[in-house]
Amino acid sequence: MRGASGFVIRRMIVCAALTVAIFSTGCSKDQAVADKNKTEELATGTAIVASLQNTVDTGKNKTGDKVTLRTTQEVRVNEMTVVPAGATINGEVTHIDPAGRVAGGAELTLRFTELVLPDGKSYPITAAPLRMKGKGDAKESAAEVGGGAVAGGILGGVLGGKKSIGKGAAAGAVVGAGVAVATKGDQIVLPAGKKITVTLTEPVMVTAVKPAS
Repeated sequence: MRGASGFVIRRMIVCAALTVAIFSTGCSKDQAVADKNKTEELATGTAIVASLQNTVDTGKNKTGDKVTLRTTQEVRVNEMTVVPAGATINGEVTHIDPAGRVAGGAELTLRFTELVLPDGKSYPITAAPLRMKGKGDAKESAAEVGGGAVAGGILGGVLGGKKSIGKGAAAGAVVGAGVAVATKGDQIVLPAGKKITVTLTEPVMVTAVKPAS
């Protein structure tokens, strides 16, 4: 009898251990799913750096043309990667005026309206438009980005960022990654590969991709 009782007790212990293990595994899987599906807020003012995938030229493009960006830096919120590098931002040309009309200065406005993550999930976004205006003056050229005029030109860096504009470039010169400063008869040209900062003007909830390493 004692042998039988001992066997029963051992079997009960084994069964209990298996139950705990199965329960723990289930909890771990549930937690992993919860982490994977966790949503985070990209707040107003969030800056997303991305590179232009197609050239935009005021002499060739027209209103309504699609513009595509590819993120070059991940955006993290609460130790979660919310926007990974390689995500897509879609937008379009909403205003374009080639150089040579009236005063001769080209005008260009780009608006970005959609964020698409690598897993295919899409999120509508509201972001500050990128506005550029070249003043067609034979004596002095200038470019305006976001409404702030700076004589001389656009120097390298990231368009839309705080350090995107610099003073002192020669009038009419083509400076920084092939971006042309508009002068009389010249167009605004944003080459593929040019980095642009997209700044959100309204928050958006996004499903986090993975825990930040």
